[in-house]
Amino acid sequence: MTDEEFDLTTDEALMSSLAEHRLSDDLKLEPYSLARQAVAAGLIGLSTTGLYNAVMTVWTCTLSEREALEAHQDLSASRLKAFKWAESRGYSLVNCQSIIDMYVRLINEISAATQVQVKAAEGSNGEADPNAGGQPA
Repeated sequence: MTDEEFDLTTDEALMSSLAEHRLSDDLKLEPYSLARQAVAAGLIGLSTTGLYNAVMTVWTCTLSEREALEAHQDLSASRLKAFKWAESRGYSLVNCQSIIDMYVRLINEISAATQVQVKAAEGSNGEADPNAGGQPA
């Protein structure tokens, strides 16, 4: 892969992560911004359950940034609101694929958009210098 292809892929991923997403025809999601990422992470806590993480993350993207920051002030109440929102939309253990798919899309887009790496310079021995482009050792 050339540097130009990598940049294009990164740019496309970033633009896609900030573009409009729709969970359904009637529900537009807000961009998965840094504020929403941080709030979703707080709501998720130590959970490793896909449906739980999907509900918390996608629900956060239904909020304005101010609402998201307010949701972070009372995590328990916000978690309950997120589940009530999901239930009101018909999600359950047997009907969760679309919200999980959206969660995976959001995570994959933001992950691809932030995987930019500085190309390491070669050291005197021909190996990559681990400190190339970083802070002095």
